[in-house]
Amino acid sequence: MESDVSLVRRWWPTAAAVAVTLVGVFVLTIQVLQLWHSDEELASLRGHGRHTSARATLTTHCSSAGRGGYSCDTSSVWLDFTDATGTPVSTTEQAIDGSLYVPHGHRDAEGQVRTTVVYDPADPYRAQAAGALDQGVLDLATHQWIALTIGLVLLGGGISGGVAAWPQRAGR
Repeated sequence: MESDVSLVRRWWPTAAAVAVTLVGVFVLTIQVLQLWHSDEELASLRGHGRHTSARATLTTHCSSAGRGGYSCDTSSVWLDFTDATGTPVSTTEQAIDGSLYVPHGHRDAEGQVRTTVVYDPADPYRAQAAGALDQGVLDLATHQWIALTIGLVLLGGGISGGVAAWPQRAGR
């Protein structure tokens, strides 16, 4: 029985390091798949999307950030445009890789910004502001830098811990 306990004690740190490594691989795999999916979605719109003028309504919340400053976050972007068939479309912009692309420019009296949208003629309700198409894989990765960093730290720490914790042979 004592040899079983010593085996568990010898291998426990290595098993924990392998578990941490697997969690790191899991986190990185999810992030890479999300990046791939987002890049494919943008590439599809670049390839066969239609461009048209639109008006974007931004829902922005501002708060004071202390010391006289303030910060503003946009929580939604509504796009209003007319598709190629003449049908008026009003849809919310879908987040790409967890982030909204916020059209920039002068807001009119109604708080709307003139912009250009790109949409799939088969599904005009999945429109994006045209500026979102300028994003590449590295731009998309910057939206996920925290999760990518956590995954890399877990992976590196798990591998390092596994190497350091690997038990010596019994005869040494």
